Amino acid sequence: MRDTSGKEVIQINGANINVGGMVMDKLYFKNSADVEFCSVERRMLATTTCYDIYQKGECVCKVDREMFAASPTYKFFYEGDMNPFPDFTATGAFSERKYTFKNGMGETIARVSRGEEAFRDVDTYQVEVAAGVDAAAIIAVAVIIDEDHDESDQKKEEEKKEEGGMWPFG
Repeated sequence: MRDTSGKEVIQINGANINVGGMVMDKLYFKNSADVEFCSVERRMLATTTCYDIYQKGECVCKVDREMFAASPTYKFFYEGDMNPFPDFTATGAFSERKYTFKNGMGETIARVSRGEEAFRDVDTYQVEVAAGVDAAAIIAVAVIIDEDHDESDQKKEEEKKEEGGMWPFG
């Protein structure tokens, strides 16, 4: 990830592993000095999409996709499962990569929109974060939402192939 001047500020590395139809995600966030400052892991056993954010091996936050919402909603909790109330939520057009983050009082604290793609197969986003808001937390949630929707988009493509009678091999 780069700031407005083009300087790399966060590097994200990771992998998706498909185990018996379940996708295991693990992402590592590094700062500009190449020092890992957190990791994000998808929970294997959860009723909805749920990711935990770790610092120094300790779960410090979780992101949970709302199960029974009229439109998809992602909830962010500092202190993980110890906190019953979300610190902020993200709602919007996730498949279009355009959504907002709101705090518990309903105030907009951040916005995400799709940026111009300079390279093929590289997603570009513009993330605006209000002053005093934890930008790293907002970026971590934006990455989680992107991971979740990349998986959804991939599943939809596979379903279309199956419906159209196309074989997945030559």
